[in-house]
Amino acid sequence: MQSLSKKVSFGIVFLLGFLFVLSVFIRYFILDPVRSNATLIELGFEMYDFHFKPWNYALYLHILTAALSLFIGPFQFIKTFRYRQMRLHRIMGKIYVISILTSGVFGLYLSYFAFGGIVAKLGFLFLDLSWLYTTYFAYKYIRNKRIKQHKEWMYRSYAVTFAAVTFRIWSAVIGFSLDDFTFGYVVSTWLSWIGNLIVVELYIQKSSKNSSNNISLT
Repeated sequence: MQSLSKKVSFGIVFLLGFLFVLSVFIRYFILDPVRSNATLIELGFEMYDFHFKPWNYALYLHILTAALSLFIGPFQFIKTFRYRQMRLHRIMGKIYVISILTSGVFGLYLSYFAFGGIVAKLGFLFLDLSWLYTTYFAYKYIRNKRIKQHKEWMYRSYAVTFAAVTFRIWSAVIGFSLDDFTFGYVVSTWLSWIGNLIVVELYIQKSSKNSSNNISLT
């Protein structure tokens, strides 16, 4: 039963991640991004008129590399994939780290211009710092051959990566529920990644406890 629930959870995360990557591609590379961001523009966030070139380049690079890490991440947690395709697993892991490093650095720049005032700016700033921080430790531990710690920090890293999805879910739910788009947007800049980290931390603690119990029974 536990294995089935884990597979279902993984399937939901993978599906949501894939749909998000697809929606981003359609929104920014097929449709007119100015029209798709009309709500932000109406609320005064003029950057989404896409007239400020440095911001434009940073946004697109941030989006592309974030989408790549979001897509690659789930494959890295598939046990059979790791065992059968270890070389590919390592290559994809390096791409994942480089993508987050790139997207995280550009994200730090973009956070300065974020819509929603200082609270939203700080929310995005700490999101990006947490993203870089968790990914660094995931990379550090695998370099030191500490597999258990590497796996745990990869969970944390992907939890922050997945904030790209939960941010949009929370901002829609809160914004529509309270009929206040700005409030939902600002709250979600914090809730999207902190909530994900709390869930993953509970999962890590539960998994460690179960592992300890299994060892004690053998």
